Amino acid sequence: MKKNLLLVLFIMVSAVSSAQFTVWEDDFDDADASDWILLDKDGNGSNWIARKNIKLDENNAIVDGNASVLGTYNIDLATASPLETLEDNLAISPVLDLSFYSGAVSLILNAQPSAYDSNQELSVYGSTSPDPATFTLIGKIMLERLTIDEPEFKDYSINISQFSGQSTVYIALGNNTTTGFIGYEIDKVSVNAQALLGLDDVASGAAVCKMNQNPVQEYLQLELGEQFQAEEATLKIYNFNGVLVKETPYKKDNLSVSELAQGVYFLLVSDNNRTAKLKFIKK
Repeated sequence: MKKNLLLVLFIMVSAVSSAQFTVWEDDFDDADASDWILLDKDGNGSNWIARKNIKLDENNAIVDGNASVLGTYNIDLATASPLETLEDNLAISPVLDLSFYSGAVSLILNAQPSAYDSNQELSVYGSTSPDPATFTLIGKIMLERLTIDEPEFKDYSINISQFSGQSTVYIALGNNTTTGFIGYEIDKVSVNAQALLGLDDVASGAAVCKMNQNPVQEYLQLELGEQFQAEEATLKIYNFNGVLVKETPYKKDNLSVSELAQGVYFLLVSDNNRTAKLKFIKK
């Protein structure tokens, strides 16, 4: 029995090193973008909005399509007339925690130029602060449209690995401000990481923090290194799939993990100045 358990754990650890992990995603199916920062930079009252994709009916009036999107439009949605000024809007994502991930990190957009538009260039920015002044351009994606009114949502990918290991990351989407357009529509946005922890990360964590028991059965016994400010330290536990399953302030008392299923877990210990990463087995 013990040999079988060790074999399963070995397979799980091997899989972690080669898997793709979804760090975060938003599909706008709830028509809610309240956790995004939507900036009407030109101040004309038209902005990114969570809604259905646009279509025209037989009377050339705008009606709802079937996809729930985050969109920005250079037309009046009530009259379908072009706006007087060219849109300049910015959609800033909720904060992303990439401190637990290593290797290649990608932003995936399932998006299209709206119906009745042509190919449109979408700018992607990044920052470790939500302040719009701090964002720098990561790259540009050309959203393609081949037909007039058929749905043409496709996956587009851009590398954001420069933010790998950062605990506070914001991604922003901006329309082309130099040419006219009808609309940009984002059906789904996600961030994928190639790996969880590298061996160097785990070794570094073990050098400054000590687990007094591993495998762990009911309580995780952790001793912080002197580099950490114990009163400011927090603990995050991620499961085999990279999902955060527990978060708590550090206490000298042992941390209960009795509710966790058997398997491989990863522990992040962090204060305002330092982060350590450790791997443990729950039995």
